[in-house]
Amino acid sequence: MKKTALALLVANLPFIASAQSDSMQLDEIKVTAIRSEMNPFQSPASIAVVEGKEIQAQSKMNVNFSEALQGIPGLVATSRDNYAQDINLSTRGSRTSVRGVRIYVDGIPATMPDGQGVTTHIDLNSIGQIEVLKGPFSSLYGNSSAGTILVKSEQGKNPPSIETSVEGGSHRTWHYGLKAQGGGDGKYVPAYMLSVNRFSTTGDRNHSAARKNQVNFKLNWVTENNAEVALTFNHSDIKAQDPGALSYAQWKENRDQVASNIEKYNARKHVKQSQLGLTYRQQINEKNLINFTAYMGERRLEQYLPIPRIVQARAGHAGGVIDFDRTYFGTDIYWQYKATENFDTLLGFAFDYMQDKRKGYENFRGTENGVKGNLRRDEKNKIFNIDPYLQTNWAFAQDWLFTGGVRYSSTTFKSSDHYLSNGDDSGRKRDGKWLPSAGISWQGLADTNIYASYSRGFETGTFLEMSYRPDGVPGLNFDLEPLTSDNYEIGIKRGLGDGMLTAALFRSDTKDDIVSYRTVNGRATYRNAGKTRRQGAEIGWQGNVWEDLKFTLSYTFVDARFRETVSTAIQQGNRIAGVAKHNAYAALGWHDKSGWRLGSDIRYSSKIQVNHANTEYAPSYTVVGTYAGYLWETGNWTIDTHARINNLFNKDYANVVINDAYGRYYEPALKRNFSLGMNIKYHF
Repeated sequence: MKKTALALLVANLPFIASAQSDSMQLDEIKVTAIRSEMNPFQSPASIAVVEGKEIQAQSKMNVNFSEALQGIPGLVATSRDNYAQDINLSTRGSRTSVRGVRIYVDGIPATMPDGQGVTTHIDLNSIGQIEVLKGPFSSLYGNSSAGTILVKSEQGKNPPSIETSVEGGSHRTWHYGLKAQGGGDGKYVPAYMLSVNRFSTTGDRNHSAARKNQVNFKLNWVTENNAEVALTFNHSDIKAQDPGALSYAQWKENRDQVASNIEKYNARKHVKQSQLGLTYRQQINEKNLINFTAYMGERRLEQYLPIPRIVQARAGHAGGVIDFDRTYFGTDIYWQYKATENFDTLLGFAFDYMQDKRKGYENFRGTENGVKGNLRRDEKNKIFNIDPYLQTNWAFAQDWLFTGGVRYSSTTFKSSDHYLSNGDDSGRKRDGKWLPSAGISWQGLADTNIYASYSRGFETGTFLEMSYRPDGVPGLNFDLEPLTSDNYEIGIKRGLGDGMLTAALFRSDTKDDIVSYRTVNGRATYRNAGKTRRQGAEIGWQGNVWEDLKFTLSYTFVDARFRETVSTAIQQGNRIAGVAKHNAYAALGWHDKSGWRLGSDIRYSSKIQVNHANTEYAPSYTVVGTYAGYLWETGNWTIDTHARINNLFNKDYANVVINDAYGRYYEPALKRNFSLGMNIKYHF
């Protein structure tokens, strides 16, 4: 049934394209996802845009970044309902978690030079806009670019305002916020925005409490020579217990339970991160523009894993406590030259550096468990990227646009071992690759853009993926080779009704794919898996079906398989674990001018293989959310009250941990839960 529907959909794309749509009004939205500013409709790339007001309108808690990314075709974003672990973020079947997708916040990388992304410092309550770039042109951003996400914070504006918010919900969940913004009238008058938040919860399972403190600050101004300058600072501090995953039998017996070692060793994580960034953009004249970005930051992590004492007794074991201090900095500068109205080119250079002082300790001392014990690992790891890049846009004929580029992505890893009692595991590795990309689009039909694109992709393993060797020998896994990929896409963007229809067919052929080998007591190892292929289709539409009534619909089909036999577990034709074949989303929202708003959303995922051998899978699920709110204004005050119910029909489903050595693949998701909130805003 699903295959038939998909085939009919793809077969009818030309007819959809040829239909007339007089009522369609394309919004004048400008995006910079492919670096040159343009309307996303005109670009030969798959770009989705999420406005900050859309995020706030759905009355969510706005704690996990995944909450802001629902309903985007080709993108799967899910919270693991475990604040000690990353969210799952995957574009078109790419690697799950936040590795493989490059993330930028106000022009500053939230993805480290090795490709490992961080989302915990992203403040959903002060987002102005999100751009999501999928497909081949993601390689313009270098290492680990299966997709690219650009987050832009709100920019202050007059009249100034101050806003406070409070939300409460199931499992003693609380979220408090304070935001102030204003300024920005004319030169020399800065525009400012400051957002402060605190979140806490006891969690829905045993041993799943968490709390998060967060600050986001942005200052913009225009200089005497009309240069645009932005200064950003953000800080986050997270403490979270880790309830871990369960076997299928444990999940069905009692979803709230945890494995015995979880509480015995008090599995938990504490992360602090601070980051400062500066961007300078100068339109020198009508033909020349320069853009300069610089940033620096630090990240401190301490994580206690539920590894038993007897396992840590083995010579060479790195212990049950991960402890590292990370510093990082970098810069990105480019010059754009607009030769004519139809031709522009961009030349740039990016440098990123990261250093980890990493230590490992036993998670016990004497008879006491869950405390920092003897040192078992001590090393300094460094990584840096040096990436020059070139990009061109050429409208070479009426209704035709060519966009092409090339980037040389070079990544150097270096590890210095300072714990020599089990041998010197120091090492160095360098990987580099030329990454070409090209796309062409045709807009010869009214309100229609048909496009095709190609790129070469390149992803190294992250330091996290290289931290442990599959054979248990101490030291970094320098045998983990980078994956390379050839990426293809053909798509259409079509004004339809009062919205825009987007549809695309895609394929990615990968060599030396990096996949999870196994997870033991929260510690994951990775390996190369030969050739893989991810191919599929996506379609989406968003617009008003009636005055004040907005509808969103998206569907993604992904067939992700191994193309050669690598081991007994990884056989040719097996599905890649962690990738659902079908994902669908629909939302309907009514926002009346009187202040009332009502809405509902539904999300579907087909079953997901939990290991590469395909011997078990997490069942399919459908979850429904609904919300209501009312906003009224009186004088200088604006008051917004809202309520939301998630998982309305109390579906029992699970997120997955891939290739767990003990068969604990399932992290139970939240059952029915609710939240109530109020925002009070004063305009000066």
